[in-house]
Amino acid sequence: MGQIKKEGTSWYFVAELGIDPLTGKRKRKKKRGFKTKKDAEKALAIIEAEVYKGVYFEPSTILFKDHLLEWFKIKRNSINFQTADTYQSFIVNRIVPSLGTIALSALSPLNLQSYVNTLKEEGLASSTVKKIYNIIKGALDYALNMELLHSNPIKKVQLPKDKKKEMSVWSVEEIKSFLTIAKKDRLYMAFHLAITTGMRRGEILGLRWKDIDFDRGILYVRQTLSKDGKQFLVGAKTESGVRSIKLPNETVSALLAQKKSICNDKQSLVNDYVDHDLVVCTSKGTPMNPNNLKRTYLKLIKEANVQEIRFHDLRHTHATMLLAQGISAKVISERLGHSNIKTTLDTYSHVLPNMQEEAANQIDTLLTATK
Repeated sequence: MGQIKKEGTSWYFVAELGIDPLTGKRKRKKKRGFKTKKDAEKALAIIEAEVYKGVYFEPSTILFKDHLLEWFKIKRNSINFQTADTYQSFIVNRIVPSLGTIALSALSPLNLQSYVNTLKEEGLASSTVKKIYNIIKGALDYALNMELLHSNPIKKVQLPKDKKKEMSVWSVEEIKSFLTIAKKDRLYMAFHLAITTGMRRGEILGLRWKDIDFDRGILYVRQTLSKDGKQFLVGAKTESGVRSIKLPNETVSALLAQKKSICNDKQSLVNDYVDHDLVVCTSKGTPMNPNNLKRTYLKLIKEANVQEIRFHDLRHTHATMLLAQGISAKVISERLGHSNIKTTLDTYSHVLPNMQEEAANQIDTLLTATK
C-alpha cells in the first residue's frame, strides 16, 4: 500500500511499484509538491490503479530534442532525400529551439497548442504548420510504440485553417498566346507538357524518351528530377504519381519535333554531348536546372503579355480546362496522379458550380427534346 505524508506546507506520496525482476528489490515511487492531501491521494490512486492493471511505466526523462533526433535517424531511411532535408530543416530551425529542452514526458496538449499558435502568429502558412505538426506527431507516435508515453498529446491540438486561396489559371486564349510565343524557345516542350498533361515540373524534367510509347501515344511518369536539379529520383512524388498519361496528337507531334531537335544537338556536339535520354534538357544533354526553367518561363510570360502565374499553375490550368469541358474528375485524377478522387474534387471545387449549371441545362435540353 502507498503512503501519504505531509512535508512542511505540502503533501507527498510514496507508491509501491512491486518487485524489480532484475534486482529482486522492492520498487517505490515518491512524488512531492501536492498542495492538499486530497491531490496527493488522487495522484497515488491513479498510479496504484495502473500498477494493478500492469500498464504503469516510469515517465521518460529524456529531452524531446534527443528523442526527436533518434526518431529522425530511423525515419529518414523510409523517405526520399528531399523530404528528409525538409524534415531536418524544420527540426533544427523550428522544433528544437522551441520544444527541444522540454522533457518528452512533460509535453502536453497545452504547450503544444501554444507552440502551434505561435507558428501561425509568425506568419507561417497553414500547410507549413501542418508539416511541422506531422513531424512532431510522428516522433510522439514512435515514443508511444516504445512505451515512453501513455498517449500522444499532440492529437488534441487544433490546427489553424486558412481560407482557400483563389487559384490562378489561364484561359484558353491565354494558353494559345503563351504557347505561340514559347514555341520559338528551346524549352517549349516543358511548357507544352505542363499544359497538355498536367505533369509536375520535376516529372517533366525527369522524363526520358524511353518513357514514351509513340505507337500508342502514351507517356509514363517513372522518374523525377530533384528540386535542386542535381539528382534523379526513381518514381514520382507519391505512389499514385507513377502513372501513364494519354497524349493528345498535338503533343505527340511536338515530342517528335523535340526528338529531332535533340538529335541535331547530338550530331553537332558529338563527344561533348552528355546523353541522359532526357526529353527536356540543356543543349549539351545535361539536366535542366529548375531555376533556369523558371527564368525562361517568366520571360516568355512577359513577351506573351498574359497574367503571371506559377509554373505549377499550368498543372491547375490543365485540370480546370478539362473539368470545364466535362471530362470526368476520375480521369483527371488519374492524369494528375492524385492519390484519390477526393483530392481532385477538393482542389478544383471552384469549377464544379459551373459544371452543375451545365448539368441542369443538359437535363432541360433532354426533357424539352422528349416533349
